[in-house]
Amino acid sequence: MTTKQSNRVNMAKILKQLFSAEQTKYEGNNPLVTRISEFNSIVDNLESLATVQSTDTTANTSLKTDARLLMINLTVAYANSAADYFDDKNSPLSKQLTTNKTKIKNMSGVEAKIYCNKLYTLVNDNIGNLNPDYVTITEAEQWLTAINNFDAKAYDAGLSKDTTKNATKFLEEEFKKLNACLKKLDRLMKKYDILNPSFHGNYKISRKISDLGTRHDNEIPLQG
Repeated sequence: MTTKQSNRVNMAKILKQLFSAEQTKYEGNNPLVTRISEFNSIVDNLESLATVQSTDTTANTSLKTDARLLMINLTVAYANSAADYFDDKNSPLSKQLTTNKTKIKNMSGVEAKIYCNKLYTLVNDNIGNLNPDYVTITEAEQWLTAINNFDAKAYDAGLSKDTTKNATKFLEEEFKKLNACLKKLDRLMKKYDILNPSFHGNYKISRKISDLGTRHDNEIPLQG
């Protein structure tokens, strides 16, 4: 990553830590909670891709492994969340969507991709009836992207011709998502300038750290 990108990730990690430490300040604000969940997923993806990019991937399968793990994690997270919602509706979808990591990990790459796509389709086809507190449209889109990005046949074939160019491409895409998500977070956080100035101030300070590039990951700038 470039210095600017590294600083950007550092800022995002500190902001993620701030949100974790200040959960009581925004609990009950479902739009913000949903957006923070999206933000945290993007930060996790950036950290994972940054690690891959800094490694010589010519002779290993880390990119394929990371892509498979992301697909499985999102499938388990969103399918089970939707299952919980439909369980209260006495819908057969609840049983169909209930799954676990072990089940998917034991499948071949091709089988896992087909299975994950099947669960995604069940959720997406019923997204209009699904409370967004459980799975949002944005989360469903991220889920589909993860499924599409996993090259199942290459994984099963044991191919090892991966390069850092792939990680660089994915990093650029994640930074675009990060920028868009931060703009939405900025908008949702404006209300706290009145309701909780201290929380809003700490948020603004954390957002500026990307320009400094010298703070450590565990430093949360607190005021008030």
